[in-house]
Amino acid sequence: MNILRIAIKELKVFRDFKMAVFMLITPVVLILILGTAMSNMFNGSMAVGDIRVLYQDNSTPGSAIAKQWESFAREAGKSGILFEKAGGDKDGILEVQNSQYTGFTVIADSGLSYYGNNRSSVEGSIVQGMLAAFADRYKLAAEVAKADLKLPANPAQPGAGGGDYVQEASLDAAKQPGSLDYFAVAVTTLIILYSALSADHLIKSEKKRHTDIRLMASPITKAEILTGKIVGTFLLNFLFMIIVVLISKYVFDANWGDNMGLVILVLSTEIVFALGLGLGISYIIRGEASGAVIMIIIQIAAFVGGSYYPSEDSTGIFRTLSSYSPLQWTNDAILQLIYADHISASITAMLLNMGGAALLLTIAAVTMRRREGL
Repeated sequence: MNILRIAIKELKVFRDFKMAVFMLITPVVLILILGTAMSNMFNGSMAVGDIRVLYQDNSTPGSAIAKQWESFAREAGKSGILFEKAGGDKDGILEVQNSQYTGFTVIADSGLSYYGNNRSSVEGSIVQGMLAAFADRYKLAAEVAKADLKLPANPAQPGAGGGDYVQEASLDAAKQPGSLDYFAVAVTTLIILYSALSADHLIKSEKKRHTDIRLMASPITKAEILTGKIVGTFLLNFLFMIIVVLISKYVFDANWGDNMGLVILVLSTEIVFALGLGLGISYIIRGEASGAVIMIIIQIAAFVGGSYYPSEDSTGIFRTLSSYSPLQWTNDAILQLIYADHISASITAMLLNMGGAALLLTIAAVTMRRREGL
């Protein structure tokens, strides 16, 4: 009964207009702004200028691959992909590392070798695709030559006797989120993590108002105080989360998938993690410094966790750090659930969130118990 009373008291924080604005209006505005401004990142098209690729020809002069390469490079140049032959004083790999070229390829009688620059991922993917197509067609021509097949002069011409000898087919592309779909998820998880700041003040607010003494004098245990505050704050943030999800779904037409129950469950575990983060840090670091530390943690988690841009676009150390962000594993779990019906990622995310929350809340509970007051 005491826990319920404290939880109801925490729910009355909803009367705070500033908090309501931050928890409701801010995410809605962010979804609209980011979803509109970043739409070009999700529409599957982007402008790419001329692509320069350095190559070194180690093949036998006059060989079949050398002749086909000359024709291939000439045609590629018409499409804006310029293949430049390396001179004797150029180190191709070093030139690529210095971002002078998108890639460096070596032509030999045995085939092609390609070295790309991961800082030019889009251009590199285009070049790799073209080189793969060239290699496949060269291997096909070599096999035809070995078999000594008599092919018509123009096999693609209707009635030539054979039709197409190579047919290309592809599967339908997997469903992908649009900009509003992505940021509806990313901003919702971000605003949930911000609830760690309110958790940081759960006990501090009692001390500032000097009501902690009255609580300790009342017939109520520390465990009941902590549990009641956690339950009340959880219900409040859960309500805010539901409202944001419903607005993004029915006003912005964001796709939240068909497994809404499981999506809500994943988001609920993140709320628990955020509350554990706020309470845990508030007991580990005393004073106002805890709020600054929590804010830094949230910003780093947001930057590497995909709140402002898809985390799969990051490279290097940021790619590594993203796997440690609660926002990244929560976003990834929800997106996989929505667009691929993968439940395993959701289970992993929920276990990580609840495990982290259990550790942090245990630290807060043990520390509170050892203190004379709250």
